[in-house]
Amino acid sequence: MQRRTDWLIEPTPGVNHRLVYGLVGGLLLCLWGFVGFWSWWERSSTLAANEKVLRQLNTAVHEQTRNLFKEAQTALTIASLWMAEHPGQDPGQAPGFIRLVDNLRQSSDKLIDIRMVTRDGTLRYVPDRGQTKRINVADRDYFQAQFNEKTRGLYVAQPVVSRVTGKLGIPISIPAPPGGGDVAVLFAAIELDRLAKTFEAERIQPHGTIAVLRTDGVFMFRSPMDETIIGSSIAHTPMWRQHMGGSPSGYYHSERSPVDGRSRAVAYARVQDYPLVVAVTASIDDLLASWRLHTGLLVLGALLISCLSVLLGSILLRTMDKEQQARQELQRLMLTDPLTGIGNRRLLELRLDDEILRAQRYHRALTAVYFDLDHFKQVNDDHGHDVGDTTLRLVAESLTKQIRHSDHVGRLGGEEFVVLLTETGLDAAVMLVERMRAAVAALTIPGLPRPITISAGLAQWRPGESAEALLRRADQALYRAKASGRDSTYADLSA
Repeated sequence: MQRRTDWLIEPTPGVNHRLVYGLVGGLLLCLWGFVGFWSWWERSSTLAANEKVLRQLNTAVHEQTRNLFKEAQTALTIASLWMAEHPGQDPGQAPGFIRLVDNLRQSSDKLIDIRMVTRDGTLRYVPDRGQTKRINVADRDYFQAQFNEKTRGLYVAQPVVSRVTGKLGIPISIPAPPGGGDVAVLFAAIELDRLAKTFEAERIQPHGTIAVLRTDGVFMFRSPMDETIIGSSIAHTPMWRQHMGGSPSGYYHSERSPVDGRSRAVAYARVQDYPLVVAVTASIDDLLASWRLHTGLLVLGALLISCLSVLLGSILLRTMDKEQQARQELQRLMLTDPLTGIGNRRLLELRLDDEILRAQRYHRALTAVYFDLDHFKQVNDDHGHDVGDTTLRLVAESLTKQIRHSDHVGRLGGEEFVVLLTETGLDAAVMLVERMRAAVAALTIPGLPRPITISAGLAQWRPGESAEALLRRADQALYRAKASGRDSTYADLSA
């Protein structure tokens, strides 16, 4: 009998499931890998683009600051030259000097004002109208600096609150030339509230800052204006030591600002010719706001795709399971006798081919047994097909109970059954068949008044023998058993 396995449906749910898991897992891995890469790339690109913006803004602020202090220095120099050219005249009363200072004030849009200090520290305005209340500023560093050889000359002082106007300003002082009477110091005061208006429109909104510091770390100015930090020093901070205090210019990220605790991107540069550092900052949170929005939307989309992928994968798995169940059910129907539930001829042929190969490979015995119910046609004729069907089911159940797990039982059709006894010779097979016949004879079959008997024919497989030849010999042995009067067993003993 030719071995046929092409129609056998092998269940492979594990392989199919692993394939689906692999596809879904690979998709999710690629998806989230893309999300991670894109998020990193856009964040880096955003920060790089803003670094360029901050550096450009810092350059512009640096030039504005340098020009402002240069203008103040120039104004002081012009005032000093006038005093040197007009010795013996009181600058505070001289019309020429008053016009000069007023012109300088107007040219700076009233941002810079020239004032004088006498040798004893008395403050004098221009014009000096002989104010009754005299203000002494001998304790101010811009005054004291001109009497110290180390600091004498152009001196940028710490911001102070004016004792006349009550406003914050940055004094820039120089020594007065000889011949100016009792005037010892000239200084230009840059009012911070006016400076704040200039830089407020330029800073990056909403939390960016523009700051001017002295090279010793002292805050000279900051926009947005915060008077509490003006005059304070950040020279002790790592930010200053690692960056502003040691490098003429640069760009860095500060995880925590020493002023407001925000994470900031900082571009800075020292002001040429002046002991100043200009710093322009932007809040990292502000810079990355659009990135966070885009990343959030991307993550949301990726989560949606992930959920859909998992859902579709689950649906696919369920569909595959149902298809597999349908295929297995089809296989069961193809291999199972629908009446008795045991194997049919197809399954029996397949099993016999396998057992012959196994017997040949391992030199084991194999015996085929044909069973036939005696007078079964009479059962159908006398008691009806329902009783006949019940009889077949009970006989099949009895035969199945008597065999081992390694043996096989099947119905060929009608009242014929075949049992394959593995690793069993004829002698042992005959003993087992007799027990099986006795068990069948002992059955109580509803609707059948008398016991049912069966006849059996046995044949042991011969090396090299085909499945068809083995079954043919077993069938012939059954024929002889039935010819001898039925309810009997016949074994083919031919060599």
